[in-house]
Amino acid sequence: MPWTSAALLVVVAIGVPAGLLLNRTDPSQAIASAPLATEPPTDVKTIAWTELMPPGWDPRLKAGQAGQPGGIDVAQLDDNDPVARQMLKDLRDAFDNAPVRPELDGRRVRLRGYAVPVGVGWGGTDEFLLVPTFGACIHSPPPPPNQIVYVKTPSKIEGVRAMSIVTVTGTLQVHALNSALATSGYRLVPETVRVER
Repeated sequence: MPWTSAALLVVVAIGVPAGLLLNRTDPSQAIASAPLATEPPTDVKTIAWTELMPPGWDPRLKAGQAGQPGGIDVAQLDDNDPVARQMLKDLRDAFDNAPVRPELDGRRVRLRGYAVPVGVGWGGTDEFLLVPTFGACIHSPPPPPNQIVYVKTPSKIEGVRAMSIVTVTGTLQVHALNSALATSGYRLVPETVRVER
């Protein structure tokens, strides 16, 4: 079935965040509706997930503008179609080599997202990935490294579970880190971590 094959190709195999494929410009749209409890200090900037991507970066450009006007209609492709296989390879390569923004290194920021604990033990966790979309790294392939932020706290925090909504304030570092779950392009050295649910 071409429709099923295309859906599998686009969502599962490629691992493209749904917001990018649906032409949404803000991958954090799923969590944008819940307001922050307090305003950040004046020297801390609340950033959106899109700000972690270089302006104009679009992995679809490597795959024949899939989902764009004049681009390839993935719904018409079969799993064994060489064009579909090449699109998959091109998108995976674009994701694996996703660029970060070096000018953000050392900035104090506040970022809100979903937690993916790297390890949980007695008393909570002190290490997790922050991602922009629900289910990323758990129920779906990981987003590109420029959409994954590694957080290591000085002590364990209770209540951080898979897909908890967490707001972290701290210093952003451009720092790639490979974990068993995914590769992150950034590290956030936390000053505060607020678990919302």
